[in-house]
Amino acid sequence: MNRNTTCAVVWQRFFSRPTANLALRVVLMFAGLMGIALGISLAKLACMGTSPISSVPAVMTEVSEVHGIPLTMGMWTFVFNLSYFLLELALLRRAFRPVQFLQIPLFFVLSVFVDLWLAVFGPLAPQGYGWQLVWLLASIAVLGFGIRVQLAADLLMTPGDAAVQVIAYVSKLRFSRCKVIWDVSLMSIAALISLLVLGGLFQVREGTILSALLVGPMVRLVDRAFAHVSWLVPAASRNLVAPLCPDSDASPQPEAALADAAE
Repeated sequence: MNRNTTCAVVWQRFFSRPTANLALRVVLMFAGLMGIALGISLAKLACMGTSPISSVPAVMTEVSEVHGIPLTMGMWTFVFNLSYFLLELALLRRAFRPVQFLQIPLFFVLSVFVDLWLAVFGPLAPQGYGWQLVWLLASIAVLGFGIRVQLAADLLMTPGDAAVQVIAYVSKLRFSRCKVIWDVSLMSIAALISLLVLGGLFQVREGTILSALLVGPMVRLVDRAFAHVSWLVPAASRNLVAPLCPDSDASPQPEAALADAAE
């Protein structure tokens, strides 16, 4: 047995313990959030259109800047994630499990990091279409990486995706179909607000379409690239967090989420 194999065995043995396993997954979850927030921020600064899930907060940030409303991109991200969370509550009603209230600190952290990354990279915002495209592609790569890391944690979903899972559960439709409807609806709302309030399309452009098409494949690409180190996250001995939906089969596992991303 070589040294690398020995380290892998020791690592798995230690992080297979329930407490250590949970701690590892919490760290991964927040690391994934930081990556997702960075991807959102880079797309916002590229000014070519954000991902569908961030399109409405991005447009509302533009509205805030034009009309002097003291709300940042992170604040709008929090507001809309809270609305998605309330939608989960309304749809699940008594079936909603209290542990899912932990989504609130989750998207609070996401919102804080969106503003933090915007402050860090704001002075470096790209000029010219070529550099904007580079930043957009970088945002897609980082977003895909962040999503895959969060999937590896397999604990909680952010409300943007959790709401889709609940809609799929209630409507009995496939998650992938509901995801497409959800994304198209958000893009349409963002475009309508932008046209009516700003007089043109802002933050809903070709980048939004590219993000919708490429983030899923990027998640799967990252998954394949890191398949050989999957042992870093040993399987949990039990469910660490109760599934979002009452039927355990309705809760997306990383593999199911990756399959949906492929469609």
